[in-house]
Amino acid sequence: MSDRQSSRAGLALALAFFSGMLSSSLPTPLYPVYIRLYGFSASQIMTVFGVYAAGVLFALLLTAKVNIRAELYTRPIYAGLGCVLLSAILMMFADNILMLISARFITGLGSGILMAYINRSLIKIFDTEVSNTAALTAAASLILGQAIGPLVTGNIVHHHFYTLEAPYIILLILVVMSVAGVWNNRLQINKSLPPVLSVSKKITVQTPGLTLRDVTVCCMAIFLSWAMASTFMSQGPTLAHSYFHIISVQRVSYSLSAFLVVAGITQLIMRKRHHYSSLRTGVTAQLAAVLLALMSVYAISPGLLFISVMLEGFAYGAILVGAATIVNRVARQRQRAHIINLLYIMGYVGNWLPFSLSVMMDHGSLEKALTGYLIICCLLGGGIYLSTYVSSRKHCKAPVGE
Repeated sequence: MSDRQSSRAGLALALAFFSGMLSSSLPTPLYPVYIRLYGFSASQIMTVFGVYAAGVLFALLLTAKVNIRAELYTRPIYAGLGCVLLSAILMMFADNILMLISARFITGLGSGILMAYINRSLIKIFDTEVSNTAALTAAASLILGQAIGPLVTGNIVHHHFYTLEAPYIILLILVVMSVAGVWNNRLQINKSLPPVLSVSKKITVQTPGLTLRDVTVCCMAIFLSWAMASTFMSQGPTLAHSYFHIISVQRVSYSLSAFLVVAGITQLIMRKRHHYSSLRTGVTAQLAAVLLALMSVYAISPGLLFISVMLEGFAYGAILVGAATIVNRVARQRQRAHIINLLYIMGYVGNWLPFSLSVMMDHGSLEKALTGYLIICCLLGGGIYLSTYVSSRKHCKAPVGE
């Protein structure tokens, strides 16, 4: 396959993945609107947010067990995009909690299917031993989709322009474009896998020492990273207004988008560093970000909170590109594509951690709820830092090309 064909197919898959991830973040600025219109509680909003993660987890677990030949990967990709399209239509007309939950679960199914098969397709297309192009493409699409969603919807809410419909009309257009792109590049996406023996031999030489223990460390890091991200996305708009006294919806939306833009820029900066060096840097920054967030709660300081959010964005990007590269290489080495699913499964399990915060918010003061929740995150962050530091000592001495 020529470089041009590979690039075109990679762009088509990136757009499809971007659309799926955009569907996950578009509703974030709408949560306060739903509370105002329908009187939802913090726990109900967290349920709407969390059921998306449940849909993704279900899809990832299912795709890990279902064996689809590499020559047919476009079929599940079409199915994933179909789920995103259906959920967008449902979200436009949702006016009660059950309809919102159903729509978000279908969104999660679509995102999970896309996550599984687009990652596998990217590894096939960019089939080299030392390149992290597949991991970088997937991670960049994921972060850009999550970053642009709050920005688009936040501006729509601010200008009161068909608030509950316009975001999903934009999503529908992107999904249609994604289907067309995948169809036009179906031959490249459905190419056969290379022989198992030759790939295994190459990987053994180029990436010695990577084991399932390294995958476990990556999953631990992703768990807390995505837990913090989902905390900002699900409860951030509500807490910014009720605890930190930030009234502007646009300011909150821009902050959430900036958080993910920082994550995307971090990936570009970190892509040439050793994968374990990137992972360890991200884990360190994450622990510092959680500590700063805890300080901002005591000081009721929006400025300190903003610094914490930006630092967490840096951590999110560094952890994602490092962990995705490590897991992709272990999956290639062992010829077990479902290992990639495991990384994202742990990430979406982490999305449920903020549910404990919403329960505490419903049954106590905001200060006590935030303090208790962030202390738990600090303890988790400290444990993950120690695990990553120990595991990275033997790997960071290896050449960057590994």
